Amino acid sequence: MSKNMPSLPTQADDMRMQMALRQIDFGAAPRPVAPPPAPAQTPQDRLALKRQDWLMEVQERQRALSPYASGLLTAENLSGEDFLHSFYAPGRPVLIKGAIAHWPALARWTPDYLAETIGEAQIEYQGGRSRAQDYELKKDKHRKRAPFRQFIALARKGGNDAYLTASNSAANGAALAPLEADLGPIDAYLTRAPGMVWIGGEGTFTPLHFDLTNNLLAQVTGTKRVILLPPSQTRRLAHRSHVFSEVRDVTDEARLTLHPQARDVLRYDVLLTPGDLLFIPIGWWHQVRSESFSTMLTYTNFHWPNVGHENYPAG
Repeated sequence: MSKNMPSLPTQADDMRMQMALRQIDFGAAPRPVAPPPAPAQTPQDRLALKRQDWLMEVQERQRALSPYASGLLTAENLSGEDFLHSFYAPGRPVLIKGAIAHWPALARWTPDYLAETIGEAQIEYQGGRSRAQDYELKKDKHRKRAPFRQFIALARKGGNDAYLTASNSAANGAALAPLEADLGPIDAYLTRAPGMVWIGGEGTFTPLHFDLTNNLLAQVTGTKRVILLPPSQTRRLAHRSHVFSEVRDVTDEARLTLHPQARDVLRYDVLLTPGDLLFIPIGWWHQVRSESFSTMLTYTNFHWPNVGHENYPAG
């Protein structure tokens, strides 16, 4: 191995990364710690922020000169080397079509099959979401336990109330282990560490946020609508709470009335269908809505360093 080539993450590194994502869970609030009082913002501080926004706007206009540079690219049979150089290292999203179309899970993971395979095993999921808007920020309040078959019955009904998410992965590893046989490796981009399962009915919704890791979404069954916004749009998104936007949903007219600056954001609409992979780089805003009963996995165990969550200024 060349001395200039970074070493691959170890299995322990993979586990720490996945645990970090579970704890963060697409924007989970950090444990309450009394922060030191923030220093008063000086005119120089405000000017520095304005200059930062200016630079990001200029860079976005520069990319807009080229459809290749500014567009969301779609690929097939993308090699690991091309993925690294064209997308992972530059922090650019890409939709990789049909990459896992050969997995048995695509044909098997119907609600009936899942209920029969996992049966009465106790699982953890996110419940009571429809009664609160801050269900992602305060997800510990929404952790519920039930036999898996009972959860599937709730998910079949649709709506946003019951959702098995990445934040439940640590608790559900043993119960969902029988499903691993239906999956396959994604060796071009990932180590062999397991992914984090999402299962939910039509209408489950994750509001607008960014993540503190690079993520690879693997759509197994059903379809999901993902809306992506580059980091350059942050100043339009009322970013006041951890990694969440108070806009919540850039397609909701009521929210846009409250936050009109978000109406003209640059955004990319992606329909995830069975067999697709979507790479979402760290810091890219996104919201996700299931358009049918859906199963998906999130992976963070890339062959290359996946850092950022350790020193995020979450205060």
